[in-house]
Formats: sequence, structure tokens, C-alpha cells
Amino acid sequence: MINSSSGLDTIAKLLLKENNYLITSHMNPDGDSVGSALALWIALNSLGKKAVLTTIDPVPFKYRFLPHWEEVKEWQEVETGDYGLIIVLDSSDLRRIEPLMDLAKIQRVINIDHHVTNEKFGQYNYIDAGAGSVGEIIYELLKQMKLAITKEIAMCLYTAINTDTGSFRYANTSSRTHRIAADLVESGVNPAEMTRHIYENATREGTLLIKEALSTLEFDCGNQIAHITVTLEMMKCTGAREEDTEGLVNYTRNIQGVEIGILFKEICEGKIRVGFRSHRVDVSQLAEIYGGGGHPRAAGCQVEKTLPEARQEVLNSARKFLEECKNPVNG
Repeated sequence: MINSSSGLDTIAKLLLKENNYLITSHMNPDGDSVGSALALWIALNSLGKKAVLTTIDPVPFKYRFLPHWEEVKEWQEVETGDYGLIIVLDSSDLRRIEPLMDLAKIQRVINIDHHVTNEKFGQYNYIDAGAGSVGEIIYELLKQMKLAITKEIAMCLYTAINTDTGSFRYANTSSRTHRIAADLVESGVNPAEMTRHIYENATREGTLLIKEALSTLEFDCGNQIAHITVTLEMMKCTGAREEDTEGLVNYTRNIQGVEIGILFKEICEGKIRVGFRSHRVDVSQLAEIYGGGGHPRAAGCQVEKTLPEARQEVLNSARKFLEECKNPVNG
């Protein structure tokens, strides 16, 4: 039976009671999903628990400075045996762990997330939409379990929190975020070193991709919408990796006067990943039109159309959405 919600104390007791776990997170892992999963894996192992850690796609190179990243298994290596619990982090729905969906449907699942659009698919669901990152939730979970925050755990959690709050710049940054970050620094994290690893380690290929993507920059709806495109050909000619597309969409949002920034990323012929960013409007509602979701200021979806068709349809929806935001229906 699925619980609509569970307290963090309930989750903590479950983790202390069970001994065999599978920890996973969403496709195309980011700093929050990698950092949170590694921190939880390290903590459970310190208790002598058996925990298998997997991500659907490989750990991005820029996060491979984190302790024990090499323990992350490819999903194909994961055995389909019986786990005490499957812990799904930072994933608003089971589709985001698609290769493991069938396994998750037959096992007990703990669903820990901070996306407002989370579908509460677990037997135990802890969704805190007020948290700036899942890293914040894992920090509080470990405190609930009365576990020490070691330097290794602190590095992982700091990466999770720092990246998902845009270096503490986004609207999801709170006083709680800063208090937790301060405690992680006191636990041994060096902020300057972390910044160098995460933000000052750009690859030549990734930089060339930025150049190509920005050459596609266009404006719409009286310059209130800005969008860029990444094609398969761009990825091929620059030699960029999937992880090099992370953060590209922010170039659109950072332009003065832009209300909605959009990235169109060609996954394969007839399949387009769309990323939305905003300063004020709730783009998670826009993403939900296409079966996606996320946060009010950062969301995404996938559209199964050709690139020109997807771009035209999504831009039409974005124009309409902006107009409705300006003229809300009362009552």
C-alpha cells in the first residue's frame, strides 16, 4: 500500500532496520542526484549495511572527484534480486528511472524528492518542495539517524546543495540552505576547492558546444522568451558529452527581460528533450503539458516530434502560457 506521505523519522527508522538497499536516481544525473546518493551510500555503509548504488547514466566527469564515485554501478550490472528497500532520490516519477521501473514496481520503494510535481510513487514518500535540493533532505535524514557528517559525506552533500541552488543564487536557496552549508564547511569542506572542481573545470569540447548552441539563440514573444538548440550534429562535431549540456539553458534565462528560457536538445530523430527556466513564472506547469515536471523555476519534458515540430509546438505553448500568466482567470 502506498503512503501519501511519510515523516523523515519513519524513513530514518526504516533505514536503520533494514540491511539491504538499492539506491538510485534519475537519468542524466546532476550534482544533486550524484551527491545525495553517494552521501547516503557512504552513511549506510558506515553502519555495515549492504547497499548497491546505481545511476541510469554514468556519473558526469566533473563529479568524479567525489569520494567513492567509482562504486556507482551501471544499471545493467544491478541484480534483480530481493532488496529490503529501493531508495529513489531526486526523481519526480518512475519514468525517470525507466530501466529500473519494473524492479521498482515489485519492491518496497522509498521516494525522497523535492520536486513539487512528484507523483508519490513509493510505498514511503518524503517530498519536501521547500528544500533547495535533495542534499538538504539527506543531511536532515542523517541527523535524524544520529549519524556523524564526515568530511566525505559533507563533500557529497555540499556538491548536491551547491549545484541545485546555482551556487546559492536561485530562489530555492533559504536560510536553512545556508545553515546546512555552513555545517558542511565546519565538517571539512573547502568551498574554493569544490568550486574549482564543479565550475572551473570546463572541457574544450563543452566550451565549443556553448559556442555552437549560442549561435542558435533566438527571441520570441516580444523578447520575453529566449531559446537555444543543441542538435545531434553539434554534439558530434564538437565531441561534447551529454553532461556538457548541463547548465546551457541558463544562458537564456540570464538575459535581461527574458521571462522563459528554453533549451531544445535533440536526443535522437523524433525525440527532443526540452528544458525550461524562469525567474517568476511557474514553468513546471508548462512542462506538465508534455508529461514532464520539475520546479517552478526549472523544469523539463520530452517531446516525441521532429526538432522543427517540437520547437514550434512548445513555443506556441510558451506564448499562450505567458499570456495566461499575465491575464489570470479569477474565481
